Amino acid sequence: MTVAAAQPRAVERRVRTVGTLHGFEEIVIGPLVDGRVRRIVHDVGDVVPQGEPLLEIDDADFLLAVGEASRALELELARIGLAKVPDASFDVLALPSVERARVVEKNAAGVLERYRGLMDSKTITKDDFEKAQVGFDTARLDVKQRVLEAEQTLAAVRHRQAVLETARKRLRDTRVGAPEMTARAVPAGGGEAAVVPAFTVAGRLVSEGEIVRAAPPTPLFRLVVEDVLKLRVAVPERYAAMVRPGQPVDVTVESLPGRTVAGRVERVNPTIDTASRTFEVEVRVGNGERLLKSGAFAAASILVGTAADAVTVPEEAIVRFAGVTKLFTVANGRATAVPVELGTRLDVADASGEAAARPAAQPAGQAAAVRRWVEVSGAVAPGTPVVLTGQSQLADGTAVRIRAPVQVSAAVSERDAR
Repeated sequence: MTVAAAQPRAVERRVRTVGTLHGFEEIVIGPLVDGRVRRIVHDVGDVVPQGEPLLEIDDADFLLAVGEASRALELELARIGLAKVPDASFDVLALPSVERARVVEKNAAGVLERYRGLMDSKTITKDDFEKAQVGFDTARLDVKQRVLEAEQTLAAVRHRQAVLETARKRLRDTRVGAPEMTARAVPAGGGEAAVVPAFTVAGRLVSEGEIVRAAPPTPLFRLVVEDVLKLRVAVPERYAAMVRPGQPVDVTVESLPGRTVAGRVERVNPTIDTASRTFEVEVRVGNGERLLKSGAFAAASILVGTAADAVTVPEEAIVRFAGVTKLFTVANGRATAVPVELGTRLDVADASGEAAARPAAQPAGQAAAVRRWVEVSGAVAPGTPVVLTGQSQLADGTAVRIRAPVQVSAAVSERDAR
């Protein structure tokens, strides 16, 4: 029989599960104004940047509303002799109507002052003086009235300006576009990269010529953000203390065989589903090449930790019988059965070049063979010889004769065995 020494290796602790990919955002677009669809700009499958028009509603009525509001504003401005809407620092005393009233008030004040001197010298009658007093009071009140009227007209101007802005906004709303979103951080090259998401049209729900309503809103398009995807997976309850936001995740899908996409744990649901005894984990996955599709089935491998000196043995050393998993070690010429629990499986390249470590059909000089190793927990120390062949003839304490130890390298392939 042959043996190989148990080897200490660094292994990764991973939680493997499956789930469904979802768009980072899935949005149903509706109109903000009523009208007839004049033109559809994008259709299903189109990638639409933020702000890009998707659909146009007939804008004839909205153009007329803008023109009407603009003329009404011009009329209010003409009432106070202005060509454009003044800013907040504008002084109503500078308006011609107010300035004219102030000139009249100033003249009446001068007349009153002269009459007061003439009254003291008995040159004019008391009746003449009282008329001058009434003229001054009337001019003063007229200034106040002109100021009030000017302020009312300015308020009307600003109201007309607001009506015009509303009309212009409704005109702009006849062009239905992709919404604006902030940049998203996605896993990229071992770090993170900022991505400004674009939308993919997942569904067109109206046709040209159709009448759409703003309330209740008529669904127009269904948009999906695919630059970044969310993978939602259910993780067994026993891993609740191990899975944390920020942990790296390897994601695989059937449509990309042999390829792994980097992801990162974004959110961990703090509650356990009592029916399935699992908790939901959300993984953020970068999809800049748009190779992954929303709705696809995906497998996730969450890296929850590493072990620097895990004991590993070749997989052929493992014996399963009657529900017991064990292996045989050799010491002092006798075999000893050792119950073990299995952990992570690894593919290890056999680069030693020994004939015993290479399949017989493999020519010399061909690429190194790969052997499957498995992590074991039990009374097995690094360097302990474990039996690889002939286990069916062994029992605890059986005398053994070793033909030759199998030499293997400690080089671990980059791929964990699934």
